[in-house]
Amino acid sequence: MTDRRLAGEVRDVALLDLTSLTSAEDLAGITRISDVAIVLVPESLMPAAVGIPMDDVAMVVPVPDGVEVRVHTGALVMGGEALASPEVENATLIVTGTLILTSPVPRVAYRQVIVMGLVLAPRGSEAALGVGLTRVTGSVDYYPYAEGQEIRVSTGQLRADGEFLANPSGGPDDLLVVAGQLIVTGPVAKVGYRRILVAGQMLAPRDSQAVLGPATVVKGQLAWYSGQPRFFVGKERFGRSFFELLDRPLTLALVGSFELDPDVPPELLRDKVEEIILVGKLTAPRQLVGVLQLLTTEKVGPITVAEDASDPR
Repeated sequence: MTDRRLAGEVRDVALLDLTSLTSAEDLAGITRISDVAIVLVPESLMPAAVGIPMDDVAMVVPVPDGVEVRVHTGALVMGGEALASPEVENATLIVTGTLILTSPVPRVAYRQVIVMGLVLAPRGSEAALGVGLTRVTGSVDYYPYAEGQEIRVSTGQLRADGEFLANPSGGPDDLLVVAGQLIVTGPVAKVGYRRILVAGQMLAPRDSQAVLGPATVVKGQLAWYSGQPRFFVGKERFGRSFFELLDRPLTLALVGSFELDPDVPPELLRDKVEEIILVGKLTAPRQLVGVLQLLTTEKVGPITVAEDASDPR
């Protein structure tokens, strides 16, 4: 968000870019900044900016006047040489998400590199990134690098079976990088990647833990399931009719944010659900919370009581 005519309270934006402003008068109309992840301010205007009341602002970044600002949200994948290009010497790079570097970094030419999240880079890049990264709010992790290795990158959601993870057409030094969710949908007999790197959430069969565990690095949440669950990813609301239509009890694997309707009886839930694996958040009426806690065998995230509008408390 950027605007030379900002006035009043600015709130609920991921990035507030004030680098186009040129004088303290341009900031005078802002009365408060709230719930903003990053505020970018020209260095010359920092004295005026710090006088603005701020609540829940994660980072205020002074940017040299006249510098080009490049902003990326999500997963940014690039070769290490892209950070060394002379064309970026008068630019600032800001990544909100994951920065994935697929080859060694010889040097960092950007004036500033700021990452709100995770940085993944090949070994051999430590010296360049140690000097060149301005700020990182997550971690910087280095993976084994080999000439000729293939780095397969997935952003968003990846559903993979055992054959996919065996990487039959690749080499033993290949890497699989997932920025988002990795859902392993069946047994894994062999991992054909040198490393599986997950920045986000991973759900995998418990029977394959001995095979997957040594090859996997997860920066986020990891849960193991048994049997053949039904997967739900994202956001969903379950009502009584869903459970009544089930012809047999099942295991629910939930990745995301989910709700249960008040019309679901606790007895129906116990009859129709064998097990719940939760990576995310599950919200339900108070009378169902105990049953959900009993059925949930793997939990990364909260089970919360739904707000009742009729409750006067």
